[in-house]
Amino acid sequence: MNFGSLCGVYARGKACLKAFRQQEDGAILLLSLLFFVLILMISGIAVDMMRYEAERARMQGTADRAVLAATAMRQNSGGLTPEEIVQAYFDAEGLGDYVRGRIEVTEAGGSRTVRVTPEARMPTIFMRLAGVQELDMRLVSAASEGLAEVQVEIVLVLDVSGSMLLDEFGNIMPNPRIDDLHAAATEFVEAMLEDNDNGRVSITFVPYSTEVIMPPGTLTYFSNLSDPASGDLTNGFCIDFDTWDSVTNSLHTPMTRRNCDLRSNTSTLITDMPITPYVYEVSEAKDFIDTLWANWGTSIDLGLRTGAMFFDPTLRPVIDHLIDNGQVSGKFRDRPLDWKAPNSYRALVLMTDGANCCFHVGDAATRKPDRQTQDADTVSVCEALKEQEVVIYGVAFEAPQPGVDLMEACASSPGHFFNSSGAQLVAAFRNIATHIQTGALRLTQ
Repeated sequence: MNFGSLCGVYARGKACLKAFRQQEDGAILLLSLLFFVLILMISGIAVDMMRYEAERARMQGTADRAVLAATAMRQNSGGLTPEEIVQAYFDAEGLGDYVRGRIEVTEAGGSRTVRVTPEARMPTIFMRLAGVQELDMRLVSAASEGLAEVQVEIVLVLDVSGSMLLDEFGNIMPNPRIDDLHAAATEFVEAMLEDNDNGRVSITFVPYSTEVIMPPGTLTYFSNLSDPASGDLTNGFCIDFDTWDSVTNSLHTPMTRRNCDLRSNTSTLITDMPITPYVYEVSEAKDFIDTLWANWGTSIDLGLRTGAMFFDPTLRPVIDHLIDNGQVSGKFRDRPLDWKAPNSYRALVLMTDGANCCFHVGDAATRKPDRQTQDADTVSVCEALKEQEVVIYGVAFEAPQPGVDLMEACASSPGHFFNSSGAQLVAAFRNIATHIQTGALRLTQ
């Protein structure tokens, strides 16, 4: 090959290279391939993160449920230890290996804390393209039941009207409702006051019918109490309220003092069962429950409003008086607690088998013009208590529809309302006891 030929080859090659360099066909394809790989990696990372979050949420939910169940000291655990309860929850979800050996239980002074720290590793699918082979999960969940540390104040507002004993014809029922109330209240106090020597749980009993009887000697502490315009007040130690939309400042709330012997054709009292506050021993509570009997009408509003006073700290002079007279234990001086006091739990159980009544012209027992007024006042008191963070349980026991509706309206939530009949009353009070006990059960982490 001569020199001229070589120059021709060189020139043609140079021209080809120049043309190739200037050629733009296919450039977008290369860029698209690059972007496709990047989009695939980013989408893959999102998929891996969604898988990770789904598994993390499942494990966290399992851990939360497990520690709550394991911390419930008064629930029947079937003989399982707290560690075994937690492990069983994780095993049921197929997560048992992740928590084994990572369960801590601490019990001291009537309280229990359960803490779990499950760990797991999730292999990635797409993130491994970026060098991430697996994602670590390190979770923590803890719960404490501190009923021994929480002061629990309970007020039982119990209907002892005539329908708890008598049928519509005035005859004693073969299985009177008052017997069911005895059984239900007894089981309730046995559950709530067990191992309660330090008085961390107290129960105030407020039986009501047409009237409510205050503890003897306490009305002198009320500064805004007026007598009716006329009438013999031989038994004038019953009260009625002039305002219903507040539950604070009870010692100075406008009230009216009235006779308690309002039965027709008898001089005996509607009830000789006065309010019994701050009971903390099972035996005393059961003795009081055994005295409950039934007669006369139904003033749900009055029973509720009177019971609400025993959450009001302005009532402390009254409680101090009862302590000084030996009617209440000295453990409860400086009670009631302040509204929304820390480390406290307050619950009111409002129970009726009827509806607000009665409205007969000329009858001394008629307190208000109609049921609607009484119902509205009842709801006003319930709303005022809820604003003060008092938990309200409404129990309708074989009640007519107006009573059912009222109990449901007063309850803190649908889960705090019970519509019961017969032996269901015992179950309702049992469930309420469990609710209150677990009210001190909280997730701490």
